[in-house]
Amino acid sequence: MSNHPEVIIVPALFFMIGYIVWVLANAWHRSRRLKMVTEFNGKLLDRLGSVKDFSEFLQTEAGGRFMQDLGSEPQPASGPQERILRATQLGTVLVCLGVGLLLLSFFSPVSLASAQPEFNAIGTIALSLGIGFILSAVASYRLATALGLLGRAADTPPLPVTSHP
Repeated sequence: MSNHPEVIIVPALFFMIGYIVWVLANAWHRSRRLKMVTEFNGKLLDRLGSVKDFSEFLQTEAGGRFMQDLGSEPQPASGPQERILRATQLGTVLVCLGVGLLLLSFFSPVSLASAQPEFNAIGTIALSLGIGFILSAVASYRLATALGLLGRAADTPPLPVTSHP
């Protein structure tokens, strides 16, 4: 290994700080969304003045969805298209990171020459992960296409699978 542990420590520190910021921003966004949904539901319940109005509302499709959503935290719609796109994006970024680190290790200036094994290792790992994500996205796309999951609304059930003799 190298006599320069800051080559690993500094990027890891930035990654950790970025991850903490992302977690805090995500938690803040979720709490704001939950607060808005709660306020909306409260105002809707206030508008339904009598038990009869509330009962009639519950008999509708919207009322059923309201009661179902009332007891659960809203989940973002994440269909197969969104998951495939996310895997492709992550894979592309990791491939670029891996190639960049490998190029940096091969064409590094003299001041970074002692850190070449670390750049090679991290670059190889990032490149491998990126290729894995891209292959996963390609396989998911082909499977979702074969199952008829692409091009339909998120709440539409998939086509029934039938066996052919």
